[in-house]
Amino acid sequence: MPSRAYISVNTLNPAERLPQWRHLVSKHLGQNLGEELAHDPGHWEPEGGSPFTGTLEYGAMGGAHLCRLVAAPHRFVRPVVRRGEVQAGPLMLVMQQKAVSFFEQNGRTGQLEPGDWCVLDTGRPFALHNPSGCDQLVLTLPRPGDATLVDLIARGSARRCDGRSGTSRLVQTILGEAYRQFDRVPSHATITLLDAISGMAWNALQEFKDDHAREQHQGAHLLRIKAFIENHLADPELSPGTIAQGCACSVRSIYRAFSEEPVGSAMDFIWHRRIAECASALRNPGNDSLSITEIALAWGFSSSSHFSRMFKKSVGVSPKLYRSQP
Repeated sequence: MPSRAYISVNTLNPAERLPQWRHLVSKHLGQNLGEELAHDPGHWEPEGGSPFTGTLEYGAMGGAHLCRLVAAPHRFVRPVVRRGEVQAGPLMLVMQQKAVSFFEQNGRTGQLEPGDWCVLDTGRPFALHNPSGCDQLVLTLPRPGDATLVDLIARGSARRCDGRSGTSRLVQTILGEAYRQFDRVPSHATITLLDAISGMAWNALQEFKDDHAREQHQGAHLLRIKAFIENHLADPELSPGTIAQGCACSVRSIYRAFSEEPVGSAMDFIWHRRIAECASALRNPGNDSLSITEIALAWGFSSSSHFSRMFKKSVGVSPKLYRSQP
């Protein structure tokens, strides 16, 4: 059975706690981070004005190390040892158990709430801010050699993974159970357990990447649809069907593209834009010779009565009154 050790700085003289904490984290959490990283674990900045407190539980699990850190409010900054270099340290899966923490790496920032987790690359600079203290499980994972995984992790590191659903929830659940059952799992089974956690973590990062790519695709699709609408706004035949034909997509995809738009459906967007253009035209002195009906027909409305009803519903006054207002 693997064994778990417990150490604390809370019984020490307050002036000795932070230096000793730095040493303990370097020795026990950083024991597989490589010689340079283990001797330079980063900079700890206590916050809140009270004496620093911290406890650490740790143990080996397969080829990784699983630790639980409980500490008073602080900020941790991990610099790169040699400027301009990326060290070959392992990856660090950080899972929040209590309070809220903030992380930074690769120009990305995020927030961890209880159950959330992220992967940080110990070979690159990063920071963790725990303004209310921290209670975190940290699993240090060997860096994989597979090129596809290396690229995936580079894209997915320092990304918040929501521990409430999907594969991210499975990672949270199994990692938590691995900690709670640590002393009851046979040593030979910890390798399988580690493979399961790391495999699901990489799957969760892939899901994040796929979701992000899908959102980008959907955003670009919506922009293409809106551009088509703008170019054909004056066409009274403009509809989801003609938009789909012009954008070489299905009508269903038009409906999906507008499913989360605040203005509503594609037709709602069309009417909204037509009303806006008509309102602008009504206030333009260059259109004084044009009647309200002519302006409405020029922007795709098929009848003056329909235009008047929609204009008053949207703007709050009739087109005639709107035009006469200073």
